[in-house]
Amino acid sequence: MKWTIGLLGLVTLLTACGGGGGGGGSMPGPGPQPSPSPTVMQFYQPLAVGDTWTYKCYLGTPAPGASNFPKTNQVIGSVTVNGTLTYEYQEQLPSSPTQSTNEIQLLANDAAGDTLLFGYMASAGSSPQPLASPVVLQAPSPGPAGKIYDYPAENGGTVSRFYWGTGPTNPTTFGVYQVNEFFEGSHMIATSTDGYGYALGQGVMEEDHNFDTPNRIDCVISGTPPP
Repeated sequence: MKWTIGLLGLVTLLTACGGGGGGGGSMPGPGPQPSPSPTVMQFYQPLAVGDTWTYKCYLGTPAPGASNFPKTNQVIGSVTVNGTLTYEYQEQLPSSPTQSTNEIQLLANDAAGDTLLFGYMASAGSSPQPLASPVVLQAPSPGPAGKIYDYPAENGGTVSRFYWGTGPTNPTTFGVYQVNEFFEGSHMIATSTDGYGYALGQGVMEEDHNFDTPNRIDCVISGTPPP
């Protein structure tokens, strides 16, 4: 209301001074306006050096169980592969509460929001092992359910991977997430070995290893970079 009353007073004043009829000059236009801030694009797999995701892992089914053990994924560095800056995403892969291995994938996000795999590193500080061409691991619109996302394995062969659909995680420190679910090791969920649930702007909120076995390991997020 205050703005409306002020505007009416301005119109009256302009009319009295001849400004309203166009014969007494014109009011100066507004000066340069600031450009709007660009919208920051969010990816299903954020990538920045130093990003760290910690998990509570539960052994057995159903999960979570009474006791848990920790695991960590982190971006440990960056390296250029065939002209593209990629990030060294080190994933801890537990096979039991006391045994695990690390795999370093060289990842980058593109302008379409896809997360692509460019290759591997055998260990931190080693030379990159680039793929012949990058492959998409995660897309912002990954469907339909059952779509194949196979990719080359680090030591030869192919990792079978498919998009299952969208569903809720088990309860986490931050609540329940709706995630895009991918499974690996098979193109059928009954024979898959690993599962990953991605939340927009957050990364993997839940992982399953030894999936669909009595030794299933269910890892739910306990610490993550801010969105």
